[in-house]
Amino acid sequence: MVPILKVEPLSFLCILLAVTSTLLLYSIGPASSQGFTHSVFVEVFSSTWSEPCRREQIQIRDIRQNRGHIVHFVVYHLQDVWSTVDSVKRATELEFNFVPSHAYDGGYSRVSGAIVEWNEIESIGSRTVHLVELTVIKYVNGSTLSAQVKVTERNGYSFNGEVVAYVVENDIELEGIRWDNVYRGTVLRQGIFLRPNSYVVINGNWTIPPDVNPDNVEVVAIVTDRSTSGKYGPYVVQSACDKDSSAAIPEFGTVLPIQIIAITTLLCIIKVLRSRVTIDRVRFTVSW
Repeated sequence: MVPILKVEPLSFLCILLAVTSTLLLYSIGPASSQGFTHSVFVEVFSSTWSEPCRREQIQIRDIRQNRGHIVHFVVYHLQDVWSTVDSVKRATELEFNFVPSHAYDGGYSRVSGAIVEWNEIESIGSRTVHLVELTVIKYVNGSTLSAQVKVTERNGYSFNGEVVAYVVENDIELEGIRWDNVYRGTVLRQGIFLRPNSYVVINGNWTIPPDVNPDNVEVVAIVTDRSTSGKYGPYVVQSACDKDSSAAIPEFGTVLPIQIIAITTLLCIIKVLRSRVTIDRVRFTVSW
């Protein structure tokens, strides 16, 4: 005679979900982002009349399509139809006199007169940074673009930095070349101070010009760390865009957000505790 634990089917499913969620919490790992500590931010300086810049667009598109959101681009144009005052100002700040040129993580590394290479991104992506979680949400209502950026401290000690959110446009055809990540403007810029494990939510609005297609705009946000600064300013420690499905921290994974796992597990435990559990006694025999 042995006691058999009889559990309602719904309770059993909750137990199974809770166990599965817990396993996911400890087993989720990066797929294409092995070794990365953060999503790399790349500022590209380009011109439509430059043949190397045209080739670079193909390279950038390939990286975006095959490497996911482990890297985010903002492409500043100089001396062409998409050139802006901001583009010229940023090129001057980084001391770039040639196209193509590019800078990683706000000036942590810069390359003048060459196109972006994946091995460079890998090298920058593995450096030690203050871990912050970054989430971007975009809304478009007529000619108004609204962006909401949430930044969460994940290292357990205070963080002093700045949040910037850029507006870029994708899928622009010009002379048979498709251009992506073309810089169009800045939707918000704000300094932040986070206590351990705290977060801040920042909002901003941007008026969409008549020559910009609202369906093709994207918001790319970055967080800089004021405690890590070089010749060209504080370094970027995280980047994300409104197309990311979750926080752009590679080691946290993207299968299920941690918050959802925790809530699901808690709800299932409560359900099990409230379920009616009965014990039946059954008779069995064993043949030797």
